[in-house]
Formats: sequence, C-alpha cells, structure tokens
Amino acid sequence: MTDLLARTRTRARAVVAVGPLVVRRRARRDAGLLLGTALLLLGALLVALALPRLVARTADEALQGTVDRAGTDAAAVVTQLVGQQPAEAIDFVRGHVEQVWSEHPTLAPPTTVVSTRPFVVGSPSGDVIASLVMLDGVEESRPTVRWVEGREPAAVPADEQWQTDAPDRPRVVEAGLSVPAARALGVDVTDGPVTLRLDTESSGRIARVTGLYEVADPAARHWSLVPDVVAPVPTPPNALGDLRVALYVPFELREDVQVVGANRALTAVGTSFLRTDGLSVAQAHGVSAALVALGVRGQPVATNLPAVLDAFDARLTAVRAQAALVVVGIAATAASCLVLAGGLLATRRRPTLAAERARGASVASVAYRAALESVPVTLVASVLAFAAVTWWLPGATGTVTVALGIAAVAVTAPVVLAGRVAAQAWNGRRVPADRRERARLRAVGQARRLVAELTTLAVAAAALVSVRGRGLVPSGGGDADPLLAAAPVLLAACAALVVVRVAPALVRAAGRLASRSRGLAAPLAVARAHGGATAFVPLLTVTVTVALLVLSGVLVQSVDDGQRTTADVLVGADGRLDGRLDRAEGQAALDALRAAPGVTAVATGSQTTKRAYGEGSRLEATVLLVDAADLAAVRTARGLPVDAGLAGLGDATDARVPALVSPGLLARLDPDGVRLSVLVGSVELDVRGTTALAPDAGVPPVDARDVLRDVSDGDDGLVVVDRSVVAALTDVPAADRAWVSGPGTEAAIAALDLAEPVYSGLTATTAQGWWRTWSGETLTRALTALQLASVGALAVLAVLALVLVVVATSQERGRTLSTLRTLGLDARTARWATLGELAPLVLGGLVGGSVIGLVVPHLVADALGLAWLTGSAAGATVAVVAWPVLVAAAVLTAATLVAVGIEEGLRRRERLGEVLRVGER
Repeated sequence: MTDLLARTRTRARAVVAVGPLVVRRRARRDAGLLLGTALLLLGALLVALALPRLVARTADEALQGTVDRAGTDAAAVVTQLVGQQPAEAIDFVRGHVEQVWSEHPTLAPPTTVVSTRPFVVGSPSGDVIASLVMLDGVEESRPTVRWVEGREPAAVPADEQWQTDAPDRPRVVEAGLSVPAARALGVDVTDGPVTLRLDTESSGRIARVTGLYEVADPAARHWSLVPDVVAPVPTPPNALGDLRVALYVPFELREDVQVVGANRALTAVGTSFLRTDGLSVAQAHGVSAALVALGVRGQPVATNLPAVLDAFDARLTAVRAQAALVVVGIAATAASCLVLAGGLLATRRRPTLAAERARGASVASVAYRAALESVPVTLVASVLAFAAVTWWLPGATGTVTVALGIAAVAVTAPVVLAGRVAAQAWNGRRVPADRRERARLRAVGQARRLVAELTTLAVAAAALVSVRGRGLVPSGGGDADPLLAAAPVLLAACAALVVVRVAPALVRAAGRLASRSRGLAAPLAVARAHGGATAFVPLLTVTVTVALLVLSGVLVQSVDDGQRTTADVLVGADGRLDGRLDRAEGQAALDALRAAPGVTAVATGSQTTKRAYGEGSRLEATVLLVDAADLAAVRTARGLPVDAGLAGLGDATDARVPALVSPGLLARLDPDGVRLSVLVGSVELDVRGTTALAPDAGVPPVDARDVLRDVSDGDDGLVVVDRSVVAALTDVPAADRAWVSGPGTEAAIAALDLAEPVYSGLTATTAQGWWRTWSGETLTRALTALQLASVGALAVLAVLALVLVVVATSQERGRTLSTLRTLGLDARTARWATLGELAPLVLGGLVGGSVIGLVVPHLVADALGLAWLTGSAAGATVAVVAWPVLVAAAVLTAATLVAVGIEEGLRRRERLGEVLRVGER
C-alpha cells in the first residue's frame, strides 16, 4: 500500500512539477498572442452574455408599448352582478376593483365608470345620443375636470326632485358638458343653466347643464374608457343621432343620477390598467394568470390580457429565434477562431514541446501546463465580461449557455492542441515497417474520419427535420429553440466537410492547368493550395461566418419585403380613408383628397359579409362594392396587380350586374343566372371572370392580433361589383372606405389634419406610414439592428480567422519562399503563392457558406416566425437576393488582402543576404 501511494505521488509530481514556472516563462515569450486571444475571448463572452439580456430588456420595453396600445384589452375589468340594484352595484364594483388593485401591485389605481343607458336628447343643433356618466378613482386615476364656464353641478333640492310622494315632479339631475360637445350641440350656459330633455318623446327626465368643462389631462388612460366625456364621438350607421355625448355628473351626485336613471339600466364598471413603468414580461404573465384565476373562481373580473400576451409572445418568440441564430453563429465563429489561436500557439511551441517529450515529459504534463495557462485567462475574461454586462444591464436576465460553451472551448482547445502536438512529436516517427500494417492503420484512420463525418451529417439532418416538423416553438422559459439555433452551424459544418472532400480534386485539376502556364506563380500557388484545401477548422470558421452573414442579410431583406407587401395588401393603394364617408366630414375629406396636387385617383367603396350567393345554394359571399374603374386606376398607379375586367364592371347590360368572383365560388356553382343578396334586395350577376382580390380588412391595423386575423368572416368567397351599377337596382351600404393613389397622396392625407379616429370618425392611412409604424415597432427594429450589426461582427471575425491561418502557416511557407528567393523569386510571385494557399479556404467557405445562408431560411421558414414580423396573414415569403453574397465576397476579399498584406509586411524586413547566410528560416 505504501509503495502504491509512493508511485502515485511520483507520477503526480512528474505531471505537475515546475508547471507554474514553465507556464510563466512561456507566457512571457508569447504575451502578444495570449493577450490577443484573451481579448477575442472577452469580446465573444461579452456578445454571448449581453445579447440575450438585451433581447430580454427590449422585450420588456416592447411589452410596455403593447400594453399601452392595447388600452382596456390589457386591463382588469370588474362588472356588477346580475340583478343588483344600482346603489348596491356601484358600491360593489368600487369595492371589488379596489380590492383587486390592492392585491396586485402591477395594476394601476382603478377607475370606476357609472353610466346610464343612452338617451335620445334634443338640442339646438338636433338630436344626439347622450348618457349620464359619473367617474370615480383612486389617487392618480381619479378623473378631474376644469370648469371654464358656468358652475359645477350641484345636488337638486329635495323640493324640486321627483319623489314617490310627488310623482308629478320631473326627474332632474345637474350635469356638465365638455366645451367641444357644447359647441357641437349649440349649448350656451352664459345666461344660466340649459335644460335638456332626456328622451325626446317624454319630458319626465331632465338634465340641467350648469357648466362647461375641459378635462385636466386628455392623455390620461382613464379617459379612453369614456371618450365622449372629452369630446363628442360620431355614432355608427343607422343610429338615432349623428353624435354621442356624455353628460358628466360629479360622483357625489350619484343619488340624483339613480333617480333620473331609474328603469334605465344603470351600469357600473371598474377598470384597473397595468402599470407600464418597469413592467416586465414575467410580471405581465403573472398578473394575467392571477386575473384569469379570479374569473375562474367565479369573481366578476374579466380581462383580454391573455390574448394580448399570446400575440406578443408569438412575435417575441420569432424575434428570439432569429436573434439566437445570430448569437450562436457569432459564438461558433468566435469559438473556431479560439481554436485557430490555440493551434497557432501550439504550432509556435512545437519545437519546445517536442524537446520536452524527448526529455521524457508525458502528454498529461504537457496538457496540465497548457491548462495552467488557459484556465486563468478564461476565468479573468469571464469575470470581466460578466462584471461589464452586469454593470451595463443591471437587473436584466438571459441565458449563459452559449457563454459557457465559449469558455469551455477557450479552456480545452489549447490543452487538446498542445497535447496533440506533443503526442505527434513522438508518435509520428513510430511507423510500422510492414506495408500491410501501414495500410490497415491508414484504413482505420479513414474509417474513423468517415464515421465522424457521417455522424455530423446525421445530427444536422435530424436537427433540420425536427425544426421543420415542429415549426415555431414558443419560448416559455425565455430561451430560444436550441435545435433551430444550432441548425445553421451544423449545416455549415456539413458544407465544410463536403468542400474538404471535393477541394483536393479541384486543386488537382487546377494543378494540371497551372502546369501548362509560363512562369512560377501559377504552379507555386497550386502547390501551396494543396495544404489549404484540407484544413477543416479554418474552412469551418469561414463557412460559418459566410453562412451567418448571408443568412442575416436574407432575413433582413425578407422581413422588409414582407412588411412592404403587407402594407400594399392592407392599404391596397398609396393611401386610404376609412369611416363615415357619407357624412359632411367624410365628404369634405374626399373632396380635399380629389383636389390635392399629386393625387391621381380616388375610389370609394363598401363591403358586406354573409350575403347569399345563389338561390338555395347555401353559399355565402363577401361582397365588395367599389367604384370599379377608379379602383383599377388606383391599383395601377400603385403598381399592384389588377384583375382583368375590373375596370369594365361599370358597363352593365340586360339589368344584370357585372361581377368578378373568387375561383372557389366559380368552381362550386354555375355562374349562369346566379343571384346575389346585397342588403334587403338581390341582383342577378353577370360573372365576367375571377378576382385575385381578398376581402378588405378595413382600417389597416398595427396590432398583431388584428393583422393576422381572418377577415373573410367564414364566407365561401368574394364577389366584386361596381357600386353605382348595384345602387341603380337596389339599396347599397353607405361608402365607408376610399383608396387614394398618386405621388402626392402622403402629403394630401397629412394636410387633412384629422383628429383622433374616435372623435373624427375617420382614419387615414398611407402604405408608407403603415410600414414605418410596423417596422419601427421595438422588437422588429431591434432585431433588424442586431442582424445588421452581426454582419460587421462576422466580417471582423472573418478577417481575424484568415490572419490566424496565414500566421499559423507562415513558418512553413517562409522556408519555401526563403529558399525560392535565393533562386530569384520576386515579391509578386510570393504573394500569388500565399493567395493560392488561401484560395481553397476562401472560395470553399464562400460557396459553402453562401449555399447554406441562402437555403436554410427556405428550409426553416416556419420556425423563424416571419409572418409575425411581417404582419402577413398569408405567411411570409423568403426573399431571394444576391447582395448578402456580394457582401460576403467583399468581406472575404478584404480579409484575404489584409492577411496577405500583414505577412508581406513581415517578410519585407528579411534581406536576401541574410537568407543566403542563415539559410532556411
């Protein structure tokens, strides 16, 4: 036992003895290379640690904007119970919503809205729709108004108010009007209160308008609950009045409101918005789950926050998936560069390591000394990177898996490569004398290589098949799909393997051509190229770099093209106007657009769904009634496809309506004599062809929930008819949309200076404006910036990789060139030799990487979630573009010239006399 312990101590001492001393001496000699490797490692770790945290912080900022835009859909709403009396309902809602708010700090102080069922109110300007509205809140959610004319409403004296023992008295409440509402209704309180009868058919309910007010903070979120309190709101078609206004009553006068609103369905609703300051994705999901749980337990709490978060999560998952491609790609390239740096360090130390082996040092001792060098460098770089990221992004969270992988490569690569060099220094001379044994060993080596290559191909194929089968995987834990992130790198590795197999044959073919050329440049370049054709790690580095560079460019172009295509689909012209175009405001806006300079065409129309197509066929169609000739001109001006026969739909014959129908409808029913219901009547169609148009989505939305929704309403197809032709035969819906085209469209729409849609009743949208809004969304903008920045980072890594390759092979190449210089080799031919050695590496990496970068997006398009980034309900199309390949070619060309230039600068210091005196270098 004692002997065993002694032998163990002896062996351990043989491995670790004087290790720190040797490491210090070596580190001083190679301080520059070690410092460069440490800086590369530090940069890679910074990227691997910072990018996931930046994505998480950007996701929080994007969520805050999404919640703000969602309004009441992202709020907790408390409603009264069925059968509650008004007074009981008001107190119940107020108390319950305040309790919900107090239990969930993520919620903002609540606002309670109490309103009556709408009355038809006569005013000096005509009948309007009005409700009595009271608001109450807590802290900053308490709505406040500023009285600018008249006086604040007060309680009605008991001797003037309706009572059970005085049923002949009217039910009276004092109220206020907003200044815009008073102006629209022609109400003037200068000479005293103005009496408005609630319900024009009865005088039993009266509202005394005692004063006019302005809201203190129109931008406050609680005003979105009751926009008619701020200003008049246009009513929908077929309403009993053109405007809806609110008769604002202070909450202290609730008893008068209950008297006037008796038997009029008094409604109380409490709303608590989410606090967006500092709101995180995790917090939003937590409060969403809590609110849903309250509703499940039977409490009167409702929210649409889960739907808002589902759409946001889908978009965030797409962003994380594409960002992961960038992070893993840069990490893989940086890790390959670290392997090249480790190989360069081992190559420079080859004589020293061989001498150590000759003096009896074991491979384990060599690896131990390399580890004493790589572990501290990695630890210092990791600590610095983590500290820098924590200081820059405090509180942010993100995965560290990629960073751990880079650190593992930084630790193990120098160890393995140094051990390999030390082992080869001895084993390389031990070759069997038997020719058959040498052949067997060579076959074993080839078989191992083949197994490794086939394993890599199988793993890459399995990852690709899995990603294609699963599609976009929700990132519930915040991490992207690892298979999707690794797929491009694995496929790039496969491409590198193919290039390594094919390149020698191509080099031999080039050698046969070079042998026929005059001069030394071509044969020397081809001779040097044989070594570079089979170097796998450098080729893998260049291939991955090019693949990720091209992939990023393709995705950026695909998203941009998809967004612009979606803008054309949703807007359908250079611009459009939606709303009540049959009213005076709408007609004035249309007239202004038609008269605006640069506007070439304006087409109006309307759309109705669930119209019977064919008698007894049980088919339902969406009917688009348009100014056909104008719409054809609008689409032509925009460069959009125009259906054949669209411009001629206005030419009717035989009391039939010319129409274009969807191919699906045409295939399911004989079009001869088919009838189509419109509103209350029906018309006989003269089907003249098919249409490629889709049902119009109305106001182009910027909410992901609405952009990707199906607007067909379950109909079997679309029928396009001319509006004027149908109007001559039966009633048609009022025009509620207009398409505008021409170079002056954007300026003309901006000149309309419309108020917010809720108050103007009109929404103006331009295709360019929609694209700017959608592409400027926080997540999409950040992803585009990340992908474009990755092009620069990958370009730097490509230059570094080629420089490392050139420097690593410079010693062997230097011996050859120094010898040839004594025979008259000039600098130009030496440059060609270096370029020839790099040619298989650069060209193979460019071709293989470009193929992977162009093909991968098509193979995994569903898993990239492009539809959520482009807003295309029909799915996004991957762009086929050449500029990313040209950029990659330019980057590799520049990198090659830089690498050759660096080596030429080093060789320029050598004098021919020194070479002749010293010999090979």
